[in-house]
Amino acid sequence: MIYTTGMRIATVVCALAIAGCGAGTSGGREAREVIRATGVVDLESLTSAETMLLVEIVASEASPCKGEVSLLESLGGAEPCPRALRALGFIYRRILEGYGREDVLDQYVARFQQAKPVKLSIEGCPDTGPADARVTIVVFSDFQCPYCRKAAAILAGIKEQRGDDVRVVFKHYPITSIHPEAMSAALAAAAAHVQGRFWQMHDALFALEGDLDPARLEEAAAGSGLDMERWREDVEGPDVLDVVDRDLKQAQDLHLEGTPSIFVDGMLYAEPLKYLDQVVEERLIETK
Repeated sequence: MIYTTGMRIATVVCALAIAGCGAGTSGGREAREVIRATGVVDLESLTSAETMLLVEIVASEASPCKGEVSLLESLGGAEPCPRALRALGFIYRRILEGYGREDVLDQYVARFQQAKPVKLSIEGCPDTGPADARVTIVVFSDFQCPYCRKAAAILAGIKEQRGDDVRVVFKHYPITSIHPEAMSAALAAAAAHVQGRFWQMHDALFALEGDLDPARLEEAAAGSGLDMERWREDVEGPDVLDVVDRDLKQAQDLHLEGTPSIFVDGMLYAEPLKYLDQVVEERLIETK
């Protein structure tokens, strides 16, 4: 449902009756209790002004669930709509990160009322986890990118904790304009995938912390248990280059602005990496 300005004005009028004009009013206290009861947010981590902002937005914005009701109404039932729970977590985290009212509203509308999942081509890509996992995470990554190294550690932790509920898929996005050795590393990893040793090479490359000269790539390959003669041939061959170029083209077609670019069930993840596990948990709740 697309939420129009007229619908917002009408909903705000109704929300004032539900939430009152501030977090300290009777309606505001009731709204806080509804929010607290979800278990999704920690209101104690917010200032009074931030709590008031959260209550106002939750009470006035349309729910991403079915029916023309507010987000607060979707949260207040005996079984809150899972998508509404995810929306609440998103708004809460935006406020925690210091975004103001209009920025939070714009991001909420873009994320939950306008954005559509992207169909990603992942056939043949390195992955870990079953094809029918409840949540699929696709990461476009660059082995010379320090943020990608951090993301890799976070994704490994999520996979270890969530097991077969989560599938992680890797796609190459070496940004050579700022990472001159990233393409060589991508080719090295793609060649390792030919031998079924991608994740061993993936971990070895990120462990080098951006020092990806040819000698270090050779060391990483040897330490990953590869047939070195075959690996050297594959690194120089056209098939491996085609794999990396295919991923690069998809990243460019999607207008991805940097790395890591992460998709959770086809939706571009646009929050700090520290919240990724929480978003996965919300998605798992939604897909029960």
